[in-house]
Amino acid sequence: MSALIGGGIAVASGWTVERSRWKREEVRQERDRRTALYADYLAAILAAREQLWYASRWRELPREERIAMARNSLRDFQVYPLRDRISLVGPPSIDDLSYRIVRRLTAYRDAVIEGVNDGEAELQPVWDAFNEARDALSIAMRSDLESLR
Repeated sequence: MSALIGGGIAVASGWTVERSRWKREEVRQERDRRTALYADYLAAILAAREQLWYASRWRELPREERIAMARNSLRDFQVYPLRDRISLVGPPSIDDLSYRIVRRLTAYRDAVIEGVNDGEAELQPVWDAFNEARDALSIAMRSDLESLR
């Protein structure tokens, strides 16, 4: 009888250890997936912003080319599809902030399309709003990743 009880305890403890290991691995994989997605999204929004910045200051280019460069900035760097992926896997706070940053980028894009150039006072609030949204998003992403440890 004691052998049966000992065997049951061994099986239960083995199962508990294995389940704990499986759980840790699952959390690690989720953290890795989110890390890659968040890094891709931040890279995309920064690349789109960079393209907008060039469009706003590259006065040697014809206006039509600068407008096309600005208009295509979010599409060229897959900002919308990446944001949609974040809305599927990220917590609501990250979803809200990722949406806010897209709105800031579109405001920046629209200002550049309207002909506002880099260095003009009208562009500064748009630039600042984007940077504030980016900082808030980065902090929230770091916090989310830390919660998965």
